[in-house]
Amino acid sequence: MTVRLGLIGAGWFGREAHLKNLLRIPGAAVAAVSSRSESSRQAAQELVGSGLRVYADWRELLDMEALDAVIIALPNSEHHAAAVAALQAGKHVLCEKPLGLTLPECDDIISAARSAGTVLQVGHEMRHQELYRRMKMLVDQGAVGDARIMWCREYRGPMRPGWRSREDLTGGLLLEKNCHHFDLFNWFLGGRPVRVAAFGGTDVLTDQELLDNAQVLVEYEGGRRAVLEVCLFAPAGGDCEVGLAGTEGRLDSWNQSLKLIHQRFDADGRREETVPEPDEACFTDASGRVDRGIRAELEHFLECCRTGRTPLNSGESARQSVAVCLAAQQSIRTGQVVEIASLPV
Repeated sequence: MTVRLGLIGAGWFGREAHLKNLLRIPGAAVAAVSSRSESSRQAAQELVGSGLRVYADWRELLDMEALDAVIIALPNSEHHAAAVAALQAGKHVLCEKPLGLTLPECDDIISAARSAGTVLQVGHEMRHQELYRRMKMLVDQGAVGDARIMWCREYRGPMRPGWRSREDLTGGLLLEKNCHHFDLFNWFLGGRPVRVAAFGGTDVLTDQELLDNAQVLVEYEGGRRAVLEVCLFAPAGGDCEVGLAGTEGRLDSWNQSLKLIHQRFDADGRREETVPEPDEACFTDASGRVDRGIRAELEHFLECCRTGRTPLNSGESARQSVAVCLAAQQSIRTGQVVEIASLPV
């Protein structure tokens, strides 16, 4: 079954991440795109061909009855309006992360999907990267025993210039960048994040609005904990490190080298492997790193559209990631530990 798709937001990311991969996936037919930028519309038409319908206003795109689904790749501040309108128009939706800038925005979108009976998937593509799928399989198989502690260390260069460097359009650094990593924490550790303590500042990149560094500690039900370190003024030599330790072993991974080390605390010792990604249209982000997992995420979305299956990266799971980000940002502002249950809903 062919799924006819519209891309809402055909800027650089929309084209590099979504459009180029969709054109390589059998059964995906890109019928329309929207962008406020004439040059972006022209670039999309050059990729797809003259049969592509282009719009300056995404609302006009939603009037196309022939569309089955849309992908929303707009600035974060526009996710809520576009997602709710698309769901109310009866379209399946893959909305880029974060799902919303507030929990009420997330709840509106989730409610609209339930009312429409359509698929809502959120762009947490790290769940679809082979490296993290392999790690999750090992954890689920008991390779580290009872998983207790998780961490992510990302030392990189600044955010891409433009709207991604604006507080009002992104919702802040953690919502824009690190909602991915909090989503991994939630996915691997399970349970419910309970409270957050965080520190951060704009200490080096003082001409920018966003935080340029942060340390965030998240506590989960049952006493499991995860810690994030992020720094935007360390552009050379960094690789995103994600690790996990349990009662019987640990896992360490590196996102760019695709290396995974499994260390058991018994005679089995240490195992090292490389976890390659399948062929896809990868792209390089502002910090010079290759982003992966987009094609697998899109294939998963198409399957969910065809079958009605609930996506792995669902609206409900994305809401939980937003909650951790908001609690962390509040903790940085106030200097207090923040209970997630206390966040406004």
